[in-house]
Amino acid sequence: MKRFKDKLILVLGMGSGIGLSAAQQFAKDGAKIVGVGRDIHSLNSSLLTLEGEGHYIIDTDALDEQRVKEITKYGKENGGYYGCVCCAGSLEMRPILFTEPKNLIDSFNANVVTAINVTKAASKAVGIDGLSVVWLSSVAAVRGTAGFSAYSASKGALISAARVAAIELANKNIRVNVIIAGVVETQMSGAWLKFLTPEQKTGVEKSHLLGLGKPQDVSNAIAFLVSSDSSWITGSSIVVDGGLSAN
Repeated sequence: MKRFKDKLILVLGMGSGIGLSAAQQFAKDGAKIVGVGRDIHSLNSSLLTLEGEGHYIIDTDALDEQRVKEITKYGKENGGYYGCVCCAGSLEMRPILFTEPKNLIDSFNANVVTAINVTKAASKAVGIDGLSVVWLSSVAAVRGTAGFSAYSASKGALISAARVAAIELANKNIRVNVIIAGVVETQMSGAWLKFLTPEQKTGVEKSHLLGLGKPQDVSNAIAFLVSSDSSWITGSSIVVDGGLSAN
């Protein structure tokens, strides 16, 4: 028996990276995926890689509360959500002395507001087995890295907000947890790594005791948090960083 058979799982950021890996893993294990994002071409391409049937995409800007109402509507019409995974985000490097209010607003919109908006929408269409919400944070939230002030602040906000959400939503049979991820080989991290010198890149790789991560390394942890195996876990932050924080 596939552990997510016919479960409806919402994935924000399914177009690439960890979000795509999570969607593929859930689909392989029997889930029906609802992919959410702004880039319809990426969503359609990702949709073609999913096993099984019954998948759906919602082409919408997760910053627009009116447009994300379609998430609630679709969930109510299809038995309610079992999982809500928020992997969308952006990374902009800028020293704090050159960080403008707009940079902070953009980071919080991309990394925090989208997750909260989508979670609110999914929480209005909870399945009969409850809902497990997973937000994707970063070691940048808990480990200082030069040039990451806005990004780190927004990823730290996810950790704090998840604790509050877990308290507020527990009586609705909704769990909320966070993954604190190390550097994973995705398109976004690749854009950052290419600006480093060979010595700096080697330093980043060595700081991860088990090497840089693959998207599936994180999606494995996401699947655990969505599954019933983690039914007594909420308000927690689970570190998945290849040993970086132990270094």
